[in-house]
Amino acid sequence: MKHLSKIQRCLAAAGLVASFALAIADPGIAVAADLQAPDVPASDVPYVKAPPSTPSSDIHGFFDMTFGNDYSTSRGLLVTNTGLAPQALAGLSFDLYKNANSMLNKVSVYGGISNEFWTEQHDPKVGSWNEFDWFVGAKVAFLQDWSASIEYDEFLSPPGGFLTERHLNVTVAYDDTSWGLPIAFKPYVRFWDELDGSPDVVTGVSGGSSDSYYFEFGMVPTLDLKKYGANVVLTAPTWVSVGPSSYWNRGITGCGLATTTCALSNAGVFSTGLTATAPLTFMPASYGKWYVKGGFQYYNLLNDSLRLAQTFTGTATSYADAHKDYAVGFVGFGFTF
Repeated sequence: MKHLSKIQRCLAAAGLVASFALAIADPGIAVAADLQAPDVPASDVPYVKAPPSTPSSDIHGFFDMTFGNDYSTSRGLLVTNTGLAPQALAGLSFDLYKNANSMLNKVSVYGGISNEFWTEQHDPKVGSWNEFDWFVGAKVAFLQDWSASIEYDEFLSPPGGFLTERHLNVTVAYDDTSWGLPIAFKPYVRFWDELDGSPDVVTGVSGGSSDSYYFEFGMVPTLDLKKYGANVVLTAPTWVSVGPSSYWNRGITGCGLATTTCALSNAGVFSTGLTATAPLTFMPASYGKWYVKGGFQYYNLLNDSLRLAQTFTGTATSYADAHKDYAVGFVGFGFTF
């Protein structure tokens, strides 16, 4: 396969990280406590069988339903800007290994699906069903605050708007919550590689090309307002993307007149936003942890080709009318268990 070497490089890197983490893992030693009171003969101590402990579940699930006024990908492609864009996300994760006292803290695998809809799409066969995605991955938590994950996904277009896109991405993240600062910044870096399919941003190279990848540098600043008397968590997802200039433009003209070339750039998009999430405490714990959310995400297009791409998706009639920046508002609800 022409993409085999790219997959091998990603898997080899992930395998080395996992192998190192497993090699340094400490299985831990359980120490029994002395339950006998001082100066009391053992024969005088009544035997009471300890109640069995309830182990925490190794299977977790999640569901999220979001209603947005627009739909934009994290790469800065404005897909729709009319009607509503509901999105349903669901999945499961399985903990394969857990040890809070070792250098390797957790190993888990996960998978899920996502469905995007667009109320202004009236396809005769699929109606408002705009996109279907599925994904599988593995995640390793280590050194208490670090994590690394590798994920494979596919994006499909029910109405036939694009060829199936296949991606592989690797993420390394650090959780600084243990620092005790009022705000945890939670930085991360992500490598995204399109293995096959239509270009991620329409005007760029197709999947499987030598330049069909980019890097994302981001953070998720988090403030828990519970300490201030409000049962709300604020997050501000923020990132910037960089990659080969041809990832954003393979030579497509039209940044102005039809024959005007676009200024090439290695930068893609800068995005930041604010999300407020509040738990639904009236829901029984046996039904999972429910929540409601609301917020916005702002996008500033650093690459002119992303503005040109709007003329292909139908969110702009011409390059002159294309949006240099925009914001997507949303509300939603969901649960985890």
